[in-house]
Amino acid sequence: MKKGKSYFIRTFHINGFLLFVSMLLIIIRVPFKLLEVFLQHETSTVLADYSKIMTRVLREISNVLDGMILLSVGMLLILVVPELIRRIVEDSLTNWFYSIWVSFRLRKFLKRQADHEGEGIFKLKQHNKSIQKSIIDIRNQNITYIIKLPNDVQVQKIILDTKDILREEISSRFSEYSFSNFERYKHLLIINGTKMS
Repeated sequence: MKKGKSYFIRTFHINGFLLFVSMLLIIIRVPFKLLEVFLQHETSTVLADYSKIMTRVLREISNVLDGMILLSVGMLLILVVPELIRRIVEDSLTNWFYSIWVSFRLRKFLKRQADHEGEGIFKLKQHNKSIQKSIIDIRNQNITYIIKLPNDVQVQKIILDTKDILREEISSRFSEYSFSNFERYKHLLIINGTKMS
């Protein structure tokens, strides 16, 4: 296991992807079901054979979509349930929700909207892409915040230059925790906070 990466952090992006896929499949599934219901109630004798064929085709597509929805939701539950149980037993379920919410808030805080000091569009995109992968894991006794650094040296420098601002932002949000300085581990930038007694 990589230094500083909890189960929550390791599964965060996978869970987000599975949730997105599940919702997308459900959205796609609804029109197929509506068409199927519409064709089943078709009363025109001219379209009766066509309706039967199309209903059968739509039912098959719906069955495939249902299977894919069940698979993605099942995989999501397999990944999320152990974390939820661990949080209930050892920590707090509130911290799980709060970790997700604060991760998105910090991403929004760090995202660059416009060109700063002559940065190119590519650098801006790379910076924001890297920030979109940042995650905070809030626990009763400790907090871990991780940013995955991009391969581009100049973009890394932009992120590294914001370390102090970010540390101050996190410290102000969690004043009851004492935070270390950011540490570099391979392509990860990590800060840890420990609850003060």
